[in-house]
Amino acid sequence: MTGAFERFTRGVLNLVDPYKNDHPTAPKATVWAYLRANLYPMRIVLVLSIVLTILAASIEIWLISYAGRLIDNLAGSSPADIWTTHGTELMIAALIVLFLRPILQGARHAVNDIGIDCNAANLYRWRAHEHMAQQSVGWFQEDLTGRTSSRLVDIGNYAAGSIFETLNTVAFGAVYMVGIVILMGSTDARLALPLLVWLGLYLAIMMQIIPRMVTAQEKFQAAKSGLIGNVVDSFSNFDTLKLFAPRDAIARDHKVSLEATRAALFKARQIAVAMRITIISLEGLIIVGFIGYGVWLWSQELATIGLVSSAIALSLRITTMAEWMLDSVWAIFLRVGSLREALKTIAQPITIPQANDAPQLNVTDGAITFDGTRHQYGKTQGGLHPLDLHIAAGEKVGLIGRSGAGKSTLVNLVLRFFEAEDGDILIDGQSIRTVDQDSLRAAIGMVSQQASLLNRSIRDNIALGQTNVTDEAVQAAAIEAKAHDFILDLQDSKGRTGYDAHVGERGIKLSGGQRQRIALARVILKDAPILILDEATSALDSEVEAEIQASLNEVMQSKTVIAIAHRLSTIAQMDRIIVLDAGRVAEQGTHTDLLASGGLYAQFWNRQSGGFIGADED
Repeated sequence: MTGAFERFTRGVLNLVDPYKNDHPTAPKATVWAYLRANLYPMRIVLVLSIVLTILAASIEIWLISYAGRLIDNLAGSSPADIWTTHGTELMIAALIVLFLRPILQGARHAVNDIGIDCNAANLYRWRAHEHMAQQSVGWFQEDLTGRTSSRLVDIGNYAAGSIFETLNTVAFGAVYMVGIVILMGSTDARLALPLLVWLGLYLAIMMQIIPRMVTAQEKFQAAKSGLIGNVVDSFSNFDTLKLFAPRDAIARDHKVSLEATRAALFKARQIAVAMRITIISLEGLIIVGFIGYGVWLWSQELATIGLVSSAIALSLRITTMAEWMLDSVWAIFLRVGSLREALKTIAQPITIPQANDAPQLNVTDGAITFDGTRHQYGKTQGGLHPLDLHIAAGEKVGLIGRSGAGKSTLVNLVLRFFEAEDGDILIDGQSIRTVDQDSLRAAIGMVSQQASLLNRSIRDNIALGQTNVTDEAVQAAAIEAKAHDFILDLQDSKGRTGYDAHVGERGIKLSGGQRQRIALARVILKDAPILILDEATSALDSEVEAEIQASLNEVMQSKTVIAIAHRLSTIAQMDRIIVLDAGRVAEQGTHTDLLASGGLYAQFWNRQSGGFIGADED
């Protein structure tokens, strides 16, 4: 039995492949269009759900109808004759109740609870993630990470819940209500009249209240998303908060977000309470009206006692169904409001789109050309002014300048984290605007001042994005980055050691120098033809920096290199040094030539104490 049940439920689960997306499209911006656009992979379970819902609801209506007929049969037969006269009918009814009803209801719940509910959330999340993963780095900087992440995860719950409640409750209730009207009308059209009046009132009230529900829930979800974003932002920077803000100030800021959420929830729940009171009043109306009308018909000898009994059962069942449908409709439209708010993020168009047939970047030499390249982040100042610059294949270039000079902008444009507002960037004569973005970034290795690690094992962080990498290759890269020895001493809270140890969120369990050496090992293993170093050794002590610099010199031998440094001694040996000032090339040349010219570079060199300009990233 267990094996058969496992095969049955597993088969229902596999009726949908939530990760298949043959024709990816941008998410629709409106709720119903968004839900509808992603239903095709679930077409089989949706049809099954509707068919089984109709059959299951029909059985329920038949049961109440048959209960009334059974009372009439019992009233019109003697105890001795009941089995002789109605025995076959009673046996068929028993078989339906014992076998057919459980089978239909079980199949309906399996399709809804497993086929739909277990797949729909991941289907919507998967497709939303596919879309958002194409967004640029600049796009992710426009909103709080916690809020964006929350919307991505929650949108699956909202979409799945809306579909599930619609099919599991609303569809069942609608079929049930229609079936009751038909049943009563087929017996006596006058019996259907009270129910039709009640249904009209029920729908009119719902249509009045539902838009208010959606608006209120959208405002609540926006407040909730803001709360999540603020909490994640605070906890991610908790060391800074502890350093600068007293405890009561931290609590006060959090209270503001909490109160905004409570106020928004209060408005939504006000509407819910008003709606529930109204529906309960309507329930009283249907009980009194339906049963009273049935009793009056019986008193006029226009209905049998069995029909009156059915009316009593139906009125009680309708009130239960009304409560059930109210909860479900309420839940659906709460989710609609939440979906509408989440789609403000999820459905945004791709900021740097890529053509489906974009060719792969073919790096033969690694030459980089900036052709009238300008990017000022939509402003009139800052960023990078029209830049004409050629970096030859295999050339090692140092990039320096004050904060805001355009260094980081230049790097971000090469990586196409932002799209240049004017001009172009070419690698070996190929415009990076036209090539596949993954192939572009595969050709570039980068170590930044803020080494970013994921909360995964050391091994996974070094081999990030690469498949079929051996442990020996990972270890060799770590040795070259002078990271192997401290890795062997690592142990996380779950007892994992060495290369299996997890590093915590953003690598927080490691020191800055350790994180940077892991990032260096990652780049060494990647072995890309173009290398970008953004203060790559800034977090290292002098002794380790000297060792790493020697390793970097070996790594750089056959690569085109762009190195940003504030400590000028680290780039003095570069083939060429480019000095940026206010987004333009102020001067360029070798270390010796620039010192001799007495320009900005010479000023920076002479001013340094300990080798720093004293400027951070722009």
